[in-house]
Amino acid sequence: MVLTVALIVTVLVYYKFFFYGHISWDDPEMVFKNKFVRTFDVKGLFTNHFVGNYIPITMLTHSIGWLLFENNDGGHHFINLLFHLINGVLVYQLTKRLFKNDLITNIATIVFLLHPMQVESVGWISELKNVLSTTFFLAGVLSYLNFTERSKKSDYALCFFYFILGCLSKSSVVVFPIALICLDILLQKKISFKFLINKIPFIIISIVIGLINIKTQTADQFINLSHEFPFYQRIGFAGYALLKYFILFILPVNLSVIYPYPEINTAVFGVGYSGLLIIIALIILFIKQKKYQAAAIILFVITNLILVLQFIPFGEVLYADRYAYVPLIGFAWLIGLILSNLKLPVSILSFVFIALFSVFSFSRSLDWKSALNLYEDINKKYPNQFLVLNSIGVESMFLNENEKALDYLNRAVSVAPRNYKGFYNRGLLYLKNNQPEQAIKSFNQTLELYNYSKAYVGRANAYYMLGDFPKAINDANFVLKTEPNNIKAHFVLGNCYNDLNRLEDALNEYNICLKYNKDEAEFYFKRGIVYGKKQDFNACINEINICLQLNPNYFEAYYWRGVAKVNLKQNGCEDFKIAAQKNHQPAIDTFNKFCR
Repeated sequence: MVLTVALIVTVLVYYKFFFYGHISWDDPEMVFKNKFVRTFDVKGLFTNHFVGNYIPITMLTHSIGWLLFENNDGGHHFINLLFHLINGVLVYQLTKRLFKNDLITNIATIVFLLHPMQVESVGWISELKNVLSTTFFLAGVLSYLNFTERSKKSDYALCFFYFILGCLSKSSVVVFPIALICLDILLQKKISFKFLINKIPFIIISIVIGLINIKTQTADQFINLSHEFPFYQRIGFAGYALLKYFILFILPVNLSVIYPYPEINTAVFGVGYSGLLIIIALIILFIKQKKYQAAAIILFVITNLILVLQFIPFGEVLYADRYAYVPLIGFAWLIGLILSNLKLPVSILSFVFIALFSVFSFSRSLDWKSALNLYEDINKKYPNQFLVLNSIGVESMFLNENEKALDYLNRAVSVAPRNYKGFYNRGLLYLKNNQPEQAIKSFNQTLELYNYSKAYVGRANAYYMLGDFPKAINDANFVLKTEPNNIKAHFVLGNCYNDLNRLEDALNEYNICLKYNKDEAEFYFKRGIVYGKKQDFNACINEINICLQLNPNYFEAYYWRGVAKVNLKQNGCEDFKIAAQKNHQPAIDTFNKFCR
């Protein structure tokens, strides 16, 4: 009864996400602009890493989602919610088997499904890796419990299979064998080295997956050297983060996608080290008093947080709601243990928890209604953080709020003058607003900080806008020396050659662009212009027709199709009219002169 109600309420809490879009952090790279996902390229999904992660099973699931829903954001949100609901059922089954206590089972299930810290994992499309890997994690634990009870090799094999799927969904599942040892302690009510023996194959795989993940994180620049503090400070930060996770669990207010590092001072490290000492003391005390359940649960929580406590610095934050997705199960078990000793009525307490957490989670979900809304919410709670200022600037640029975008990007480079991405994005904004000289200055500032290929391409575009073709060609070719498949660099070259009337060279560059991306309308349009210059007007019209199929709002293409029709002695007035109605000046002049 409680499980059913909790599942229904969870759907009601999250239903708004079916009408929300995706955000610009990771979602485009993971799904919406990912050519491997969009084309269901299984080989590509298994041979590449994405946003610092080697997660082929998650990417395969994203690709299935694309087959079902394409670019419908609500469909992708549905997939996340579906796995979260499945996980809720698995948590219910697991807790019931571990504790054989209705109150602990209900509390764990309700907390897992409805705690507001879970909104980030469920509502962020890119966090499918989190909810999907947890499905395999929990299924693996349940199979392991079957193995401990029945000693069947098939149960052990199934557990190992789920473990592999989990690791290939998100690398944090490498802690799985240690988590199993924690549960051994919980069930056996003792500590024994024998618990380690059947975990050895799991540990070997964990080491391999861990090394792969460190390599991919480094390759995609997610290992953050700016947060590479001395180890004694990292220990202090780890203790501070553990306390913050517990506080946010008990008092989930002012939640944020970003919790920046606190100031480096004695008080912070005092709190961190004190927190660690308290946790260690509690574990020792519980073991001495033979309260193995409590000790095992604390160890389970720490095990599932150990990789995100920034001992190896990555990302921009010290702690995050999404990192607590599995650890919340352990926190809930602890609360359940405490409440079970108070002899409170199970049903009443369960429904109080459902009501309380559903209100908090629904309120938190409102912050996710748009990317800009989410970023501005973070900025209110933690102002002057580079990542947030930069993101608001970029999002405002996408929304054509150019003055606002420039203000935020200027603030971003002001608070983080050594971060190249702020200067790069400001360069893109200047390009968008036809200010190539200013764009070049910003791209130069980017390149002074980091040899960023995208900045070379951006600067090549700026030089092209200024008509400085030699410099544009030089920058584009510089990029292609190390990135021969860089479509944007090829496109800049094509445009330069086109304007220089090196038509065969231009055609070759546009052909390369279309080899790697057949869905970009502008590539067909530009290739059509080349065919028009070569007097092949039928080919020109065919290219522009494809362009307009892909983007019916590409109004300049209507004008040039009209020109091609006129050269074929056909009537182009309808095309001129469409372009003229959208204020394309050449079309207006041509229509007024020849079509009235």
